[in-house]
Amino acid sequence: MKVKTVLINWHDKLPIFSVDFDHNYTDSKGGGWRFATGGGDNNVRIWRLRTPREREADPHQPMVEFLASLNRHTAPVNVVRFSPCSSRLASAGDDGVVIIWRQVEGSEEDSAQGKRVAAVSVSGNLIGDSDDHFIEPETWRPMALLRGSLADICDLAWSPDGRFLVSASVDNTARIWDVADARCVQVLVDHSHYVQGVAWDPLGEFIATQSSDRSLRVYKWIGPKTPRDIKPGMDVVALGASHYTMSVPVAEQSAAAENDSGSDAEGSKMDVEDSTAPTHRSQRLFHDDNLASFFRRPSISPDGRLLATAAGVQRSRASRNTCYVWPRDGLAGPPVLSLSGHQKPVVATRWAPCEFEALAAAGDAQTGWLAPPSDCEKSTTRMMLAVGSQGAVALYDTSVAGRAVGLVGGLHYAAITDLAWTGDGSHLVIASLDGFASVATLDQPSTALGVKRCVAKNISETADARSGAKQDCVQSGHPPPTEAQPAETKGKKRLAPTFVGTI
Repeated sequence: MKVKTVLINWHDKLPIFSVDFDHNYTDSKGGGWRFATGGGDNNVRIWRLRTPREREADPHQPMVEFLASLNRHTAPVNVVRFSPCSSRLASAGDDGVVIIWRQVEGSEEDSAQGKRVAAVSVSGNLIGDSDDHFIEPETWRPMALLRGSLADICDLAWSPDGRFLVSASVDNTARIWDVADARCVQVLVDHSHYVQGVAWDPLGEFIATQSSDRSLRVYKWIGPKTPRDIKPGMDVVALGASHYTMSVPVAEQSAAAENDSGSDAEGSKMDVEDSTAPTHRSQRLFHDDNLASFFRRPSISPDGRLLATAAGVQRSRASRNTCYVWPRDGLAGPPVLSLSGHQKPVVATRWAPCEFEALAAAGDAQTGWLAPPSDCEKSTTRMMLAVGSQGAVALYDTSVAGRAVGLVGGLHYAAITDLAWTGDGSHLVIASLDGFASVATLDQPSTALGVKRCVAKNISETADARSGAKQDCVQSGHPPPTEAQPAETKGKKRLAPTFVGTI
């Protein structure tokens, strides 16, 4: 794996809040990947990541090529997301407006006249301001404006068919939008504080929201599948599960209390409760609103089987920061996996949009996260997950349960804000508040495959509904929760998945 911070003028040296790739892009040059960034300069900018062959042929050029600047927002842009089934782009930010963009033909007026932009002259590998005129290679125009949010919008997620959009706002709500009609079809008001992250199931059956009220909420889709069948006032989703706490053995919390001098007031009070309490007690799953981050971005695996969350916290380990993972058929229960060991809070998670062929060395299904399909003896695919904390990015492979397969840190002077994968999982872009982005190039040991959607189960109505049923998503037969501490290696902590619940 190779990682490089691209030193160009991304957003006039202001923070980059979001990044996302267009997985429907076809490059006329025969390669490359198009992606968008949103920043503190109120602009959305479109870029092209050059292929490794192009970079080798001309090493003096930056890794990315500027394509267009989209300038309709009146405040910083917090999130950009491409539609999963087209090249439409949704952007939103502090102005509370969601803008849907589309690319138009280059023969139209804007493209013919050209636009004047900074980031034209190249000196070394740094792009600076220039007085020259520059004709942008692409022209984008708004096709819809979604108004209705009462405050800043932190995150967006498309439905798998591209017909709907869900937004997360600091007005404590998440809103579901009909993109074609530019109307809000439902407002989700269950959270009591800022909603900072949303994710939409690739199978279209549920939506996950994360908030600074220390909760994760999962909503079941109960409405019609087509927008024209949705009547005014009709609810299209219903609350299926809420997660604030989970049960842990008292012995774990007692050990944590001895080692955790920085525990909060609520945790300290819990530790001095009556010694006759039950053998298990509740602990909070997520950081509170004192977490210094704009975002808590969850992500769902491309086959819909796993939900990864941000801002996880656990008091039973030396490192409190973690990423909790839920299985699809256990969304009403506690998390079954904890990716712990992060030195700073997790702010974003992102699954690679494709699956990969299983590695020969990972043929034993017991070593992975996932159970094989019911008609197979062992899993034939694997998936990659990037977990971004404020200071580093850890990479996980679902075929390797014991550890992270990669760790990238020390790239930026400020906190990481967002992550994005190319369609084939070969590159990962990391955005930061310091105004720069880094590109990690991964040599995947197996071939990228198309995504095969698993047969979905509905969300369990109760937390114990899954106790008597065989789990189809997460590998069974794992040992009980472990208390292994991260390895101490020169100030760096080993990032190892910890199973926090039986399956």
